[in-house]
Amino acid sequence: MTDSLWTRMPKTEVHLHLEGTIAPQTLWSLAKRNHVALPVSSLAELRSLYVFESFDRFIELWLLMCSCLRQDVDYEQMVDDFAAQCASENVRYVEAHFTPFNHEKLGIGGRRALEIVSRRLESAERAGGAVVRLIADIPSESASESGPYTVSLLEEEANPLIVAIGLGGPEYGFPRSDFARWFDRARNAGYAAVAHAGETAGAENVRQAVVDLKVRRVQHGVRAAEDESVLQLLAEREICCDVGLTSNVCLKVVPGLLAHPLARMIAAGVPVTLSTDDPPFFGTTLAREYELAHLELGISRAQLWQVNLNGLRHGLADTGLRRRLLLEFAAAGRDLGLY
Repeated sequence: MTDSLWTRMPKTEVHLHLEGTIAPQTLWSLAKRNHVALPVSSLAELRSLYVFESFDRFIELWLLMCSCLRQDVDYEQMVDDFAAQCASENVRYVEAHFTPFNHEKLGIGGRRALEIVSRRLESAERAGGAVVRLIADIPSESASESGPYTVSLLEEEANPLIVAIGLGGPEYGFPRSDFARWFDRARNAGYAAVAHAGETAGAENVRQAVVDLKVRRVQHGVRAAEDESVLQLLAEREICCDVGLTSNVCLKVVPGLLAHPLARMIAAGVPVTLSTDDPPFFGTTLAREYELAHLELGISRAQLWQVNLNGLRHGLADTGLRRRLLLEFAAAGRDLGLY
């Protein structure tokens, strides 16, 4: 049972895919609503697909899920369910990845999808919900199309919720340095940069994300632990790694939770955060990620409180907003005895 402390603690989450918050039962209803054929005949069979022999199988289900988003109401339901989950876990600040290109190819159009999602998120924040900012991802498996599409969209947008360009998808065959030209354009347009690296490929991809893409944070980054010089690079440049423990186990990035390098990364001076990545895909919650880090990996509550605050320290929203939240978190942390 999840320690209620981790549920009550105000939390940040800066490595979460908005589309990846869609639960199996919601995906089932979306497919029925929009007459999308699924490769299963029941909800129970659909749930059984949420076990992944490989990253490629995960991507297959991910793209199938995106193809079920066909109407405005589908995107609104996704955001409303996500906002309710944030409220139930006291998640107060989120940077959510969103992939306009997938919705351009599979859904109602990338720009329209972004407009609907942004409007709904802004409405939820005004109603007292979590502060959510967006990272527009390039999916690496379709880089020749998705790279120029995503950057051109960002150059034309002035969406106040979008804080960064990101890079997702598989790593093997897609060196992070290959994306430098698109990241350069995004930075010239005023956006920060983050990228997935060191998940399905090794430490060299983390180095390329830092040096060639000039990222502010690395999604995952855990395989940096395979190379001491890359750990040192992250620590010296204060590049935060946004870690998902259960995600790494489910996608076989690590052989098991006890083999996870999170504690080693902290000991090396690398700033880290904890996130769920795609919570229903991996059967986890943010509170559970903190519980696992504490009970299974031996990271103290005081250390985990600092990990939580890293989401604001290394967050990409404007400084005034993050300072306000830091002060609110400080008061709550005192009440919970976290420092």
